[in-house]
Amino acid sequence: MIKIENLSHTYRDREKEAIKNINLHVQKGESLVIIGSSGSGKSTLLKAINRTIEPTAGKIFIAGEDILSSPNKKVRQIRGSIGMIFQNFNLIERETVLKNVLDGRSRYNNNLNIILGRFSQDDYRVARESLQMVGLAAHEQDRVANLSGGEKQRVAMARALSQKPEVILADEPVSSLDPKLMKEIMDLLKNICDEKNITLISSLHFLDFARQYSSRIIGMREGEIIFDGSESDLTDHDIVNIYGKTRDWYLYGKLGF
Repeated sequence: MIKIENLSHTYRDREKEAIKNINLHVQKGESLVIIGSSGSGKSTLLKAINRTIEPTAGKIFIAGEDILSSPNKKVRQIRGSIGMIFQNFNLIERETVLKNVLDGRSRYNNNLNIILGRFSQDDYRVARESLQMVGLAAHEQDRVANLSGGEKQRVAMARALSQKPEVILADEPVSSLDPKLMKEIMDLLKNICDEKNITLISSLHFLDFARQYSSRIIGMREGEIIFDGSESDLTDHDIVNIYGKTRDWYLYGKLGF
């Protein structure tokens, strides 16, 4: 589903590479979890896959299509097949739940219809089906600003699902939630992706969550992949290599929940 070759990126205001020489293959339907301390390159890797940033070097193929060298029209098409879920939700707070979810249908509409808010009956059907999947069908006319954090993340999930994505990238999707909601959201996201055979790539802080919701774990440190295997392959030695014996190791690696 995703093939990454020799991928590197350096931000303009930094000398050090954020990610360097990443090589990674992700199969259709996998649930891949990326772990590592803050600044290890997790978010940069996810942004590069979706071409939110322009990598300094390397290649990224999504279902065989090169997202880095394709023309703009093709890039928009490829990106439309990739749903994104963020830690801070990235929703329009003043708009209704349904309007936010309809934004996920942009790949199926031209720019004028998007600007004018013109969506087809099929768009509305898919948006409402997506809300049903995340348990928010009764809240479609509520303003997002009035929702709880867990409900907002469900709206973000519904928006991603309304794209009919082949891949969902979830960048620390539960870090701003309390422990009970963290589990509820991850259970829901993982179950939907398994049911729909959607490839899921998540970055997660807490190791217990990484073990529970992954079919495969990637460990990153200083922009490089230093572990790639199943949760049963991950040893205490690997955890120290990934986090270092730092506060992050004790907080996220050793303890977790």
